[in-house]
Amino acid sequence: METSPTIVYDYFFNANEWFILITLIGGFGLVLILPKQFPLSHTLLFLLIGMNSGVVFDHTISIPPFDFYDVNDSSYFELYDFLSYIMYGPFAYFFFYFYQKWKIKGYLTMLYIIMWSIVAMFVEGLAAHFGVFHYKGGYIFIYSFPFYFLIQSLTLWLFTYIMKQSTVPAKYSS
Repeated sequence: METSPTIVYDYFFNANEWFILITLIGGFGLVLILPKQFPLSHTLLFLLIGMNSGVVFDHTISIPPFDFYDVNDSSYFELYDFLSYIMYGPFAYFFFYFYQKWKIKGYLTMLYIIMWSIVAMFVEGLAAHFGVFHYKGGYIFIYSFPFYFLIQSLTLWLFTYIMKQSTVPAKYSS
C-alpha cells in the first residue's frame, strides 16, 4: 500500500499567505484596470462563478472520502482557505474576458480551454510550491488537468448561455 509523505504544516504568516494575498491583489487589480468588457452585473457574476467553482471542486476532492490534499496551514478550514477561494474569481473573469475579446469560435474553443487548463496547472504548481496545496493519498499534480478541463468546459458553456440570454449593451459586446 502506498503511503503519502508526511505533511509538515506551519502556523506562521509566510509564503502561502503571501502567495494568496499577492494573487488576490494582482488579480482584482487587473480586473479593475482592464478595459471594461462586461457590465458590472456580469463582472460580479463571473467573479462569483470562479469563486464557486473553486469551492465546489476543491471540496469535492479535498475532503473525505477522497481527501487528496489540504489547503494552507492545516487540514481545518481557516481564513486564508476562504481567501484562496476568492482568489479563483479573477481567473474565471480573465477566462471569459479574453474568450469574448478574442472572439474565440469553433475548434479554437477547445484549444482555448486546453491553454487555460495549462495556465491553471502552472498557477496550481506555483501555489503548491508556496505551500497553498499539500497533496496526499497518492494524488499528484498532473491529476488536476482533467478537473481544470472539465471545470473550464462547464463554465464556458455557462458563460455562453448567460451571454445569449442577456441583453448586453452594445458598448460591451465588442
